[in-house]
Amino acid sequence: MMKCLLLGLLCLALTEGLVRVPLVKKKTIMKERGLLKEMLKYAQYSSQQGYFESLINQNDMAYFGKVGIGTPPQYFYLHFDTGSSTLWVNSVYCNSDACNSHPLFNPSQSSTFTSNQQPFSIKYGTGSVQGFLGNDTVTIGQLTVTNQQIGLSTSEPGDHFARPLHDGLMGLAFRPPTYQTIVDNMIQEGVIEEPIFAFYLSRDSESGSEVVFGGVDPSHYEGQINWVPVQQNSHWQLVFEGFEVNHQSTGWCDSGCTAITDTGTSLLLCPPQYVDSLHQMLGAQQDSNGNYVFDCNAVSSLPPLTFVMNGAHLHLPGTAYVLQDEDSNSNCQSGIRASHEEYRNGYPYWILGDVFLRQFYSVFDQGNARVGFANLA
Repeated sequence: MMKCLLLGLLCLALTEGLVRVPLVKKKTIMKERGLLKEMLKYAQYSSQQGYFESLINQNDMAYFGKVGIGTPPQYFYLHFDTGSSTLWVNSVYCNSDACNSHPLFNPSQSSTFTSNQQPFSIKYGTGSVQGFLGNDTVTIGQLTVTNQQIGLSTSEPGDHFARPLHDGLMGLAFRPPTYQTIVDNMIQEGVIEEPIFAFYLSRDSESGSEVVFGGVDPSHYEGQINWVPVQQNSHWQLVFEGFEVNHQSTGWCDSGCTAITDTGTSLLLCPPQYVDSLHQMLGAQQDSNGNYVFDCNAVSSLPPLTFVMNGAHLHLPGTAYVLQDEDSNSNCQSGIRASHEEYRNGYPYWILGDVFLRQFYSVFDQGNARVGFANLA
């Protein structure tokens, strides 16, 4: 009894002061905005101290949390994205169709907003946004950052940003200080004790996803955190030394492969020179649209994929790399696609998106330029 009590008190001490940002279910937003029927038509594929925020899980394809901008706060659901640097939000100055179905930030209603009208423009793998920069107070759960640079959208061409439920992006990339991500400002303003944040991403649209700022939540993982160095001033880009299928080396990464660790990418992106061979090794078939699919009834027997990172063997079972939505032929789509580059810095180039990250508790340590992966509890 005493041992259990001590363990309970230890866990309480480890998590006290963490800021949690919930990543919540998409139906919560749809009901809140009266969009449930309409949005069901869409699916998007493409330390020990800290603060927690829950996140919304949109069909295992995107994770976002509620953020307040301005004084008094105007609230928006932002996509928390380790693959980009800028925090931007849909604004009243945006006339694109993509802005019509989202709440819009109005700087005239914030007493703390300032701007010199400096323009910004970002092109993502899918979609783009243009606008101008300003500064304002940002509230995330219990955290307040008082002078955060914010992009206000004026144009969002196409429908990429119309379909998702989120109202903008929060860039969390590991970049030079001139970019001043919100984590940089949290560190600079002293609102978190450790320069660390961590993600737990639920699967199958379940609740409970969250990002923690200022530390980690030991209740979400077991065993040790396996640390991998990342390059300074990169989008959490690492080099790993091996890739295996069914515990057999492919040889593709024997001289090293590189990858960015990207919560803003839904899938696992494989170097394009290997993507067909990988699916053949896994026994996938192509459907009439050329997409790789698996028999949904056989997913649990598929061979595991193994990433060898800094000596650790990180395994992805078939249930992790196959998407669980079943079509009329009892097929489930592969969660693996081709990345947009064969090589980066001379290494075969991967993107470790949500398909990979859901399998682990993922820790982003800016202070020591490393990412960590731990088995889920």
